[in-house]
Amino acid sequence: MTYLKVLVTSALPVVELRGGIPLGLYLGLTLWQSFMASLAGNIMIIYPWLWVLERLEEFLARNKLTAPVYRMLINKVSKKEAMFQKYGKFALFLFVAIPLPTTGAWTACVAARFFRIPRRDAFWAIALGVVAAGFIVLFNSYLVIDVFN
Repeated sequence: MTYLKVLVTSALPVVELRGGIPLGLYLGLTLWQSFMASLAGNIMIIYPWLWVLERLEEFLARNKLTAPVYRMLINKVSKKEAMFQKYGKFALFLFVAIPLPTTGAWTACVAARFFRIPRRDAFWAIALGVVAAGFIVLFNSYLVIDVFN
């Protein structure tokens, strides 16, 4: 049950593994158990969320009220599409890898759709960013535990 709590917490927007790892430690998991459960929870939402965003984007493009705004945004982005296609994956990785509030997988998925980064590329860039952020949070959690022990 403890693993499930950490997994679900890590799958939530904003909290993600930045809250999942400390929660796991608080609930008595080891550093690595907490890390792995948080990692699984945070990564498992990436592909479904990208899929949902694609469906939402299709709806916005067809809707009479939102289609003009949608086309305007796409026109602005498409002017720099080549740059985003080339460097967007690295930007997504860095965006997620720095464990700050609102720089997690959920927000990166929105950015990936906005900048037209292919789903497969976006998934791997975001997942690797989650792993990097997880190690940073894990290291900081270890330091905090070491200071208090």
